[in-house]
Amino acid sequence: MIQLEHLHMEDFRGIRVLDLPLRSKSFAIHGPNGSGKSGVVDAIDFALSGSIHRLLGAGTGGVTLVKHGPHVHKRDDPGAAVVELTVKDIVTGDTAVLRRSIKDPGEFTLDPDTEPMRASIAEAQVHPELTLSRREIIKYVLSKPGERAQEVQALLKLDRLDEFRKLLKSSLTKTSGALTTATTERSTAETNFAAHLGIGELLSESIAREINARRAVLGADPLTDVTIDTNFEEGLTAAGEAGTFNLATALLEVAGLIDAVDDTTELAAKQTALATIAQELADDPTLLEALKHQQLVDAGLAALVDGHCPLCDHDWEDIDTLRAHLTEKLEHSRSAVGVRTQLLAAATAYRTGLRELKESIDKAIPFATSHGDDTLPHLLSNFSASISAHNQAVGTTPESVLAAADALASSIFAIESDTRRLVGDLDTTLKALPDQTASTAARTYLAIAQDRWARVRVARAQATKATAVRDNAQIIYDQYCAVSDTALKELYESVEADFSRYYQIINSDDEGHFTAELKPTSGSLDLTVDFYGIGKFPPTAYHSEGHQDGMGVCLYLALVKQLLGEGFRYAVLDDVVMSVDVNHRRQFCELLKSEFPDVQFIITTHDVVWARQMQSAGLITSKSQARFYGWTVDGGPVYEQGDIWERIDEDLAKEDVAGAAHKLRRRLEAAAADIAEAIGGKVPFRGDNNYDLSVLLSAVKGRHGDLLAKAAAAANSWGDETAVEVVKTKKAERAAIVPEQESEVWLVNSMVHNNDWANASVNDLEPVLDATRAFLDLFTCDNPDCGGWIYTGWPEDALRCDCGNYNLNLKKK
Repeated sequence: MIQLEHLHMEDFRGIRVLDLPLRSKSFAIHGPNGSGKSGVVDAIDFALSGSIHRLLGAGTGGVTLVKHGPHVHKRDDPGAAVVELTVKDIVTGDTAVLRRSIKDPGEFTLDPDTEPMRASIAEAQVHPELTLSRREIIKYVLSKPGERAQEVQALLKLDRLDEFRKLLKSSLTKTSGALTTATTERSTAETNFAAHLGIGELLSESIAREINARRAVLGADPLTDVTIDTNFEEGLTAAGEAGTFNLATALLEVAGLIDAVDDTTELAAKQTALATIAQELADDPTLLEALKHQQLVDAGLAALVDGHCPLCDHDWEDIDTLRAHLTEKLEHSRSAVGVRTQLLAAATAYRTGLRELKESIDKAIPFATSHGDDTLPHLLSNFSASISAHNQAVGTTPESVLAAADALASSIFAIESDTRRLVGDLDTTLKALPDQTASTAARTYLAIAQDRWARVRVARAQATKATAVRDNAQIIYDQYCAVSDTALKELYESVEADFSRYYQIINSDDEGHFTAELKPTSGSLDLTVDFYGIGKFPPTAYHSEGHQDGMGVCLYLALVKQLLGEGFRYAVLDDVVMSVDVNHRRQFCELLKSEFPDVQFIITTHDVVWARQMQSAGLITSKSQARFYGWTVDGGPVYEQGDIWERIDEDLAKEDVAGAAHKLRRRLEAAAADIAEAIGGKVPFRGDNNYDLSVLLSAVKGRHGDLLAKAAAAANSWGDETAVEVVKTKKAERAAIVPEQESEVWLVNSMVHNNDWANASVNDLEPVLDATRAFLDLFTCDNPDCGGWIYTGWPEDALRCDCGNYNLNLKKK
């Protein structure tokens, strides 16, 4: 894996030329919306992947990388758009420059080009999830269970699990369909065989009785047992070309056909019932649409937090009106489910009737061939084929039934008059035939019985095989789901433990006992979260949008940790922290710093207060940030970066005293606010949150003095002489520095406000600068690896910094 050392961009997106020294450390880019921050994220994305994901997906039609990736002034010169990303291999410590141009985005150069470095870059390239925007956070929290499972498994590189599950499910569906077909064929074969023998059930004794009666006529020995492999003609003597025509069977089958085509009342009733329900769906297209949208509307209802619709992205007058609208849609969809159930049941009954009619036709065709008009077999075959085609067209889905609506309005199963006449003639012909001799009748009876018994044998074998295949498919699918669900459950238990702990850290003040549950079930992933100990509910049920977003960030971090483990060494968070509500952003800094100390976070934000909090919490330093002030088409972002003191020194070197004083005051204002928050400085409340510098400084000084007094009292109570001396030293430093700072700070105010004292020189400002630095050092850890503000925390038992180098006990004995 890699970390990012330096970023150089030229004529890329909204940026003309930009260099950011990332130094494999966490880095913040902050500034107002539209100042060019997203260009930095796009550049990192492009350098590693060769594409810009912001230009892909819904809503980006007509936007292409080659046309719209370069700066607008270089839109016809994609070769000018270049990104150079210096990366460090975290294993070897080696660095290399990865260079990519929009002219040839699929290729990049590497200097130096080594196999280990290419391997590390390749590892980063297969993890696009390391760049996260706010719009991607919510998909982990608000998605439907099936979609959430896909998103989470894709991030964890487990998406093929669901592919295999779907493949196995598809196989199970196909084998179930094949079993239904085989079972139907077995039933039809057995019914035809029983009809020929004139028995109700295929019992061995009944079959043997009818077969042996005919064998006795022919002088053959009786069969002692009937099995599926029994040959009913075994032991018969040859009798010339007797054939398989049996008059009794012919009369039975033709009479059956005549009954079927002459009395279609029951089939017509089934057709009418199906047509009526189909017409109900056709008259109200919203029913079919409701069927398609039922799950979507259900998820939309669960996601409601205000009058903003999560489905259509429009604002309604209030949440109650929106909820009533979606509830009505959901009730409509439930009604549609009932109609769908009725429709499919009616379709099944109708198709069964059609199959029975077709079977009656097919059984009469052999006798039409032997004793009917020359055209009758052809007419019956066409009639059978039309019934079969209609049956297939009706199908097993609402869509197929509606598509066959015109056919349902006609009596497609009515026999043509000419065909019916010829069938009647066939029946007359058969009845006019002389009775077959007893031996001929017996022999043809056994021949037909043998032919139909062979069909039973094949149908039963196919049904047995189809059952075994379906059962095996069911076993494989069930076992795969069970094993994968068990493995995912163990994985998700690890994820949910981290997720819960991260959320507890962010919301330690009110949800310190928060827990969550991720429950995988065959292609879906349910997420429920604790709500103040009352119970576990979906995140959208009771938590605010800010809390939901915070959950998304925490779940993302837990998932990436599970995916990469020690290999998680960098992440780009694009305005993600705005998703965490303002009262918990400092805790979010603590989370990133304590749980991911080796991870380099590249963070963009438009909130300057949040940027200061990152610095005061020690997540970033004064040198690892860039501030974007604005943006112009011709020049790109207006920005500054690096340590504020260095920039002040640069102003003084140019004798820009007013500029240096302005930066100094801005630094003092920001620092005073941060220190007041860190140590609990007391300021009079203002609704606009706009506090004067003098008020903040007064609060900080007063609070600092109180805390040192409290530390001295605590040290004395414990009899800790070392601690007593440390506090005395701190008090002495304060006594020397605070008066000096108070005597000099007036000059900063005068120069910033352009009054009569503004004509100051570099020599006038340098003492102010030194006094301010010394004053801020009173509240800063002197460990260069820490450099953070001191703070009290809660409970207020110590005044300390993050690394513990500055640590004054406040708790008395």
